[in-house]
Amino acid sequence: MNLYINTCVLPRSRLETAKMYRERFGPGIGFDLLPMFDIPEWEDNLRENIAVFAEGPLTFHEPVWGVEHSAPKGSPAWEEGMYHLRLTQKYARFLQPTFMVVHLNNCPVPPERRDFMLKTALENVEELRSMFRETRILIENTGTLASGNVLLDQEEFTYLCRSRELDVLIDVGHANANGWDIPRLLDDLKSRIRGLHLNNNDGVHDLHYRLWEGTLDFDQTLSKILSTVPDATRIIEYTNPAYHGQLLCEDIDRFLHFPGISLSSAPETEARRFSPFQTINSIFTNMANAVCLTDRQGLLLFNNPAAENLLGISSDHRKKEKIWEVIPFVENNDDLIQLFIEAIQTRNTTRQSVVNYENNEGKRFQFWVSMTYTEDNNGMFIIIIDDLTQLEKVSSAFTRYTSPQIADFVLNTPEEEQQVSQSRNVSILMSDLRGFTAISSVLSPERLVSMINHYFGVMVDIINRWQGTVIEFLGDGIFVVFGAPKDDPLHAEHAVSCAIEMQNAMAAVNEWNSANGYPILEMGIGINSGDTVVGNIGSDTKMKYGCVGKHVNLAGRVEALTVGGQVMISSLTRDQITQPLKIRGNHQIMPKGASEPLEVFDISGIGDDGNLEIKVRPVHWRKVLSHAELTFRMLNEHKSVSGEKHSGTLLALSADDRFAVLRTDFPLPLEANLLLEIGGDLYAKIVDSYGEDPVLCFTSRPASYDEWKRSLGLRES
Repeated sequence: MNLYINTCVLPRSRLETAKMYRERFGPGIGFDLLPMFDIPEWEDNLRENIAVFAEGPLTFHEPVWGVEHSAPKGSPAWEEGMYHLRLTQKYARFLQPTFMVVHLNNCPVPPERRDFMLKTALENVEELRSMFRETRILIENTGTLASGNVLLDQEEFTYLCRSRELDVLIDVGHANANGWDIPRLLDDLKSRIRGLHLNNNDGVHDLHYRLWEGTLDFDQTLSKILSTVPDATRIIEYTNPAYHGQLLCEDIDRFLHFPGISLSSAPETEARRFSPFQTINSIFTNMANAVCLTDRQGLLLFNNPAAENLLGISSDHRKKEKIWEVIPFVENNDDLIQLFIEAIQTRNTTRQSVVNYENNEGKRFQFWVSMTYTEDNNGMFIIIIDDLTQLEKVSSAFTRYTSPQIADFVLNTPEEEQQVSQSRNVSILMSDLRGFTAISSVLSPERLVSMINHYFGVMVDIINRWQGTVIEFLGDGIFVVFGAPKDDPLHAEHAVSCAIEMQNAMAAVNEWNSANGYPILEMGIGINSGDTVVGNIGSDTKMKYGCVGKHVNLAGRVEALTVGGQVMISSLTRDQITQPLKIRGNHQIMPKGASEPLEVFDISGIGDDGNLEIKVRPVHWRKVLSHAELTFRMLNEHKSVSGEKHSGTLLALSADDRFAVLRTDFPLPLEANLLLEIGGDLYAKIVDSYGEDPVLCFTSRPASYDEWKRSLGLRES
């Protein structure tokens, strides 16, 4: 048998270290190559060490961190996946792996989208088969319950693979983490199983521990594998480079001493040995990059299929034309033509440039062109052209999936600096829509997404103008940091200014909502400032830019105090602002775990000129003519309803159904939260007083609200 090693265990961009395992264990050791095109230098490193993988047993694992098969065709995630798969395809043509392992999905699986995601994944896998016609595709059991990314349980996975006659790879670590019955799984799918990923874990998380370190009884599992699927390819899939070297060698030695296992030498036919000429010709022919060879005068001698497709070069052109003569003579191609002519006239050793290109159909591209001159064979130019157009699309998609500031940080900061988190004084803004849960229950998913995306689009434009960085969207909420990743000494002022402009923009948002048949939205915003840990947070395989610490939690606490239309800030933010603030009110809260109270302020404006001020609509009151008695209960700080009931009388209701005046003998402090019983649950917060009576702001209205309002007998005051 042959034993394979997944290349994830190798140090990143140090693929040459794979040789030590062949030197130690012989040619029977194979590799499961997992492309990492997201690491810029990884592909160059693969090219340098291509012979290591060409000379022995080899399988492929698709580039799992760049591909999401459950994403719809044409979506940004699908486009990014195709970019990674096309790069994988060119190496598969040359290296000819025995098979390639595929994940149906990698992202979280909302229950309501599961069937759609499964259907999409299966369609995309079928298209994948046409891309990799000479490579067998194996479906892996993926995801863990702990991560929420499980698309199929054991019975569903078994049924799918058997009913569709899919070739399968079983990851015993995934199965163990999800509590699957591994012996039964092997028995049920033994006719379909072509390979196995071998690793261990704690029985909950996908940790890829060493084989004999974890809750999985590996000896028992290996015995079952040998008796059930003895011919299946076995791949040690460690993802932690800390296991590379001595630890992995110890595990392989122990594995090979297991009864019934011996490591055989790879047959010459499997070793895929090529002559240097065959190797070079195969690489050029199968490269996705356009490759051309010219003589010292620029006459075309050779071009690969990619050059034919990209530049429109044919066999007839190669016989009689120079490289610049096959380029359409249009204005957009001036720089490319000039580059070819100057390089060939001066015969520089290497000349590189990024240029535009327009083909005969008028389609525009952006190329990276490298020309290398050699004196060998009477002088030749090797021209390699990379099409950057798709990369630009991926970059654009990347920017859409994160903040421009984070994209700039990831793309332009050295990797070693990205790994270092730091404490930085920042301001955190959190916003949230009021009553969104009730709204989401009455809108279809498509209309809900359309409405929330329009709202997010307006808000993100404002956030970007004030140098804020969107960390993530939390359902209907937005989590923003000011002062990171780029320093901003005015982060507190910018956060407050941004919040006021966001509140004023809600009028335009709601005009659009009304025109499109959507409900009116209200937003509350809370801001807090302080020293916070910011930077890339996660693991080697999954990373995101974020910020953590008590001041993030405090920002959430301040935001929870707001009603629609409010901006509330902590005293920690106020103390960092030098501009005048317009304050409507203030009170104190006792944060969880704090030793002293925190003062919070209701802000309506910032600055002297009055341009940044929340535009408040005047309240038009309507008196309640009927004797409108109400029963209400208080909510505690955790928004739980108290058992004690109180009574009061409704005196007035605002024309926009946002506010009410309540008379009651029970003392109601400012910012108190209430639940009023009106045939349904009407939630409200005390935001002001009208004389001696408290003013309520409704935060969530039940379906019975309109009928209840009609019973009040309202009259304009």
